[in-house]
Amino acid sequence: MSSSTIARAGTYVPAGIALLALLNLGPAIWIAVAPHSFFHQIGPFGTYNGHFLGDAAAFEGGIGLALAAAVRWPALRAGALAAALGATALHALNHWIDVNHAHAGSNAGATDAISLTLLALFTAVLLAAQLRAVEAAR
Repeated sequence: MSSSTIARAGTYVPAGIALLALLNLGPAIWIAVAPHSFFHQIGPFGTYNGHFLGDAAAFEGGIGLALAAAVRWPALRAGALAAALGATALHALNHWIDVNHAHAGSNAGATDAISLTLLALFTAVLLAAQLRAVEAAR
């Protein structure tokens, strides 16, 4: 890998990680502040359960904080991206399984499943770039 490729990865990987951090922290904060709003707007699957929504906020927030830390400390980047990829890919899979099970009239469904799949692919691209940059630097 050329030094210019490593330099480009050094620029866009942290920016991508910062974006992923915001995309994880946003829903976590929304759930913590207004769980009923989140449930009705984003997560209308089954019956409302505040505890499980709190758990979801904790996991989303934890991933978001790890990603935010990885922007500052490069040694954390591959691990934070791998964890985010695993969580996002499983989240996307769950939405594909439940694609037709949201409450009638909600905007949840195929759009959510597609969006999460694209987010997982974006995360995978960032992880691959980070791993290539680390290998090239050795």
